[in-house]
Amino acid sequence: MKIELNNEPVELNDDTKTVAELLNDRGVKGGGTAVSVNNRIVRHCDWENARLHDGDRVVIISAAFGG
Repeated sequence: MKIELNNEPVELNDDTKTVAELLNDRGVKGGGTAVSVNNRIVRHCDWENARLHDGDRVVIISAAFGG
């Protein structure tokens, strides 16, 4: 499946079907992270059930800490 991830084309393996699986594959931790699919925010509690489809536009934003 091909998606656009943070404005870059990405081909996902066959095991990646949900937002949670995508984040896990990319090594993204849940805390301080926001995800949108096709310009709609996906709540953290919905990541396990939010299915990805060919052509989806996904944006992942992770907060940076420090100072």
